[in-house]
Amino acid sequence: MQTIIMTVGTSLRTNSDRDLPNEQKRPWVTNKNKFEDQRIFNSIDQPLTWMKTAELELISAETNTLWRLDPDKNDRILLLHSATPSGQECAEVLQNYFKTCLEQNYVDIEPIPDINYELDESGSALEQMASLLRERIQQADGIVTLAATGGFKAQTMVMGLVGNALGVPVCYIHEAYKALVYLPYINTSGQPEGRVQRNYGSKLPESGRSRNPVIQVQGEKQGHHRPKSWKKVEKILQDLPWVDLVRFDAQAFSAPKNGVKGSPRDLDDGRKVLWLHLHESDQSHIAVSIETTGYTPEHLKAAATELRERLGRIF
Repeated sequence: MQTIIMTVGTSLRTNSDRDLPNEQKRPWVTNKNKFEDQRIFNSIDQPLTWMKTAELELISAETNTLWRLDPDKNDRILLLHSATPSGQECAEVLQNYFKTCLEQNYVDIEPIPDINYELDESGSALEQMASLLRERIQQADGIVTLAATGGFKAQTMVMGLVGNALGVPVCYIHEAYKALVYLPYINTSGQPEGRVQRNYGSKLPESGRSRNPVIQVQGEKQGHHRPKSWKKVEKILQDLPWVDLVRFDAQAFSAPKNGVKGSPRDLDDGRKVLWLHLHESDQSHIAVSIETTGYTPEHLKAAATELRERLGRIF
């Protein structure tokens, strides 16, 4: 199980969809309401009707991030929204969409203090957010990931600071690479080690295969051209002891670009498989199946989480 704690912004309401045909653009965006902090939907059905026809990558920062984290239906998702009408509206719509369209069973929303300049004895809004975030992390089940793509920049910074202090991974979508990027761990104790290594995959058995033969991806004859990132990724896969075999697989192109997804099918002996899709351009991309040593859903979750974070540090 994992818990994803995600800040919510208003990209659902305000994205311009400039690269989409007019018939695919969200119908409610106008210059008049784009920056007004008030509710704009007559009912929740209005945005949901459009969202059901749109790609997760394009709906909002939050759907793009969640899609790349590939949650199970019983993972827990907490949406932290600003204490504003627009923030609450977006959180409510996303909660409904995640539950009804993505079939996520546990999605909660919670307001965080509105940012203002009035200090009182309880501390500033950002200090209160940090306390709230720390408390929710300590209460969370399973592997915890902080997703900071949405929301105000100040909220993103608080998420980064709290995640660093507690050793919890913090990710966001990098627009240039269209990939999940994980913030580096900054050691503040003065010790020489520079980052936390979260070995989630230590729960999996080690492969008995020699590490060099693990990579069995053939050359360009199979219709793919390796992106520049492949060499670094290849080294990561060889170093992970639970990786048993890596081979080209066209089905893995269904994983998010520069992302990881669990394969819907196990190997004949019951072992779990990950799909990895690296994308630099339409001419330079590759998709591979990663055969793991794990047999359980928990094994798959641990392997995907570790690989996703390691990849998120090279983009």
